Amino acid sequence: MTYKSLITAAAIALVSMPAVAKDVTTVSPTDPDSVVAALGQLGYPGKLDKLGSGRSSITVQISGLKTFVDFYDCDDKLSNCYTLLFTVSVDLKDGTTMSLANEWNSKQITGRVWLDNDSDPTLDFSLTAADGVPIAVFEQNVKLWDKKIGDFKDFFKF
Repeated sequence: MTYKSLITAAAIALVSMPAVAKDVTTVSPTDPDSVVAALGQLGYPGKLDKLGSGRSSITVQISGLKTFVDFYDCDDKLSNCYTLLFTVSVDLKDGTTMSLANEWNSKQITGRVWLDNDSDPTLDFSLTAADGVPIAVFEQNVKLWDKKIGDFKDFFKF
């Protein structure tokens, strides 16, 4: 192989290499892609979608369950948002009671539980980050969310 063909082959190889994703340093609800990227960076790959209402929502597997990160406190166009709402629901065979949900809520300062029409519990957890948060802060919140889901599953015997 000649020197010229070696240089040409190297240039072609460099051009055809996929771009390396840049690590996220700040996570903001005003930038849904930063939230998806940060979740992936932390080992929780997610998929960004739009709900029927136009609200952004990320589907992500955490603690063995399908969870959602929805965007709230938004402008009228649902594009500039300030709050992330993490949610997970479980379908219990016989549902649960309001008394048990209230017991959970009375012992927690983060992660509230509410019941749907079938008395199945939903856990939610909000993170307000209008100006964005450093990845380390986001990571601690995701770790807390993961732990809360585990506690939630144990408490409601799921």
